[in-house]
Amino acid sequence: MISKVRLSHSGKSRAHINRAGLRDGREVYRHPKGYFVVLEFKGKSGKFREAFWPEDIIKDKLFL
Repeated sequence: MISKVRLSHSGKSRAHINRAGLRDGREVYRHPKGYFVVLEFKGKSGKFREAFWPEDIIKDKLFL
């Protein structure tokens, strides 16, 4: 499943979060109780993974 998430490396600065764009990531793991979701992204130096809270993820509407 492809999801969109606002990718930022610091939760301390609102200015940094507002400048961060949405990135497309592929869901690779979802905690059985829904505590967190791990998404995989493609970057300049290769693939990387990052964990997010489920409410931070914007689902892509694939089947309209």
